[in-house]
Amino acid sequence: MKGMFPQYDQSNPAREAEAWKQGLFVFDTNVLLNLYRYRAATRDELIEVLGKLGERIWIPHHVALEFQRNRLKVVAEQGKRFSEVRKAVEKAKSSLIVELEKLQLRKRHSLIDPQPLMDGFESLATQFFERLESLRQTQQGLTGPDPLKAKIEALFEGRVGSPPESQTAIDELYGEAAWRFKAAIPPGYQDIDKDKTESDEHFHGGILYKRKYGDFLVWRQITSHAQKVDAKRLIFVTDDAKEDWWLKIEADGPKTISPRPELIEEARVQGGVTTFLMYSPEGFLKYAGEFLEASVSEETLREVRDVSIAKVEDNETRELLGFVALAHTAVYEWLRSNYGTVDTNGNKFPTFIAVRDGRKHGYHVKVVSDGRAVVNRIVEAAAVALRGMTDLAQVTVVLVFKEPPTYEVVKRAQRMIGTRVDVNWLLGTVLGDRGFVLFHEFQQPRQ
Repeated sequence: MKGMFPQYDQSNPAREAEAWKQGLFVFDTNVLLNLYRYRAATRDELIEVLGKLGERIWIPHHVALEFQRNRLKVVAEQGKRFSEVRKAVEKAKSSLIVELEKLQLRKRHSLIDPQPLMDGFESLATQFFERLESLRQTQQGLTGPDPLKAKIEALFEGRVGSPPESQTAIDELYGEAAWRFKAAIPPGYQDIDKDKTESDEHFHGGILYKRKYGDFLVWRQITSHAQKVDAKRLIFVTDDAKEDWWLKIEADGPKTISPRPELIEEARVQGGVTTFLMYSPEGFLKYAGEFLEASVSEETLREVRDVSIAKVEDNETRELLGFVALAHTAVYEWLRSNYGTVDTNGNKFPTFIAVRDGRKHGYHVKVVSDGRAVVNRIVEAAAVALRGMTDLAQVTVVLVFKEPPTYEVVKRAQRMIGTRVDVNWLLGTVLGDRGFVLFHEFQQPRQ
């Protein structure tokens, strides 16, 4: 059996060293955009490492396109942070004043004089705002010259892949991506609902692109280029932490092990790549210090790691908000198809009201993003539901799971629901074009 399944061989230091000496380094869009999120010193160290790799760096055409399309968004995002910090400090200052005024110290305790504290806070805030403004003026603006963009373009001059040949060619790839996504074949299948929550299409160079297939398009361009240039060793650097790129194992929390075995196999079969490695930006810089003898400070590694973590948290928040909107829409359409007229109830309880046989029935939607938190969501939903049954003939809580739950999670939910009388429960999820899919229903007897 030895050697029959190389895609599952996660540790081979000798092969890794060879890849760093001879391999082709490919970078994802997020790695380039992160340069705008780093401090100048961190940015300079990463650019220096890229320079050390010389002609062994390359990016797919779609990476270059997405970098150009999203650069100003990241610049604006960074600029927004300055106003957010200023507002936070001003809010803290106002809160301090209000809270001290509430105490009425001049009337009730004349020995305590808060004025020195208020004056000191005002002075510190003024100094901080002056430094903040000075720093803001050094940041890249939305218009005018962009030295960082010029450096990135110079580094990758002549090292960018070719664009798609035609709309027909890219539509064929999208057709392949569509069935792969349904089968959860990496990469990119976790982006399947991007078109449900945000604009998905854009036009460039006579080609209509679909955003949700971006990762798959990048991947296909990588394997095609590897085959074309006979790249036997390939290292892909990405700040995408999703499981449609990485093999993750649950071991007292999720542990990232390696690229998905399917990707390693495809790189071998379609690209002729014998060694395929993937790194996060932090991992890339850490190993650059070892294999390239590059100067990479601990402070740089820490900042790169912090930016990656912050991006994951931001992405998770955006994805959750998008899924909540998607879940509400899917449940609404499901209720309409089953019960006819359904009214939305704004942000109040319940989410939807359906009238059947002249009686009002409430349906309250709660999203469960993590199966481990299902008990908390049930307790919360039940408490709200039981308080809001005054003029409703029946209340049904609709738990919408972001991921189809395991058998254990369903049983745990059933045990909890068993203690919540007078409330009906629907457990389901949202599956692509199928909308809301019901997989369990618990009806409670009226008392």
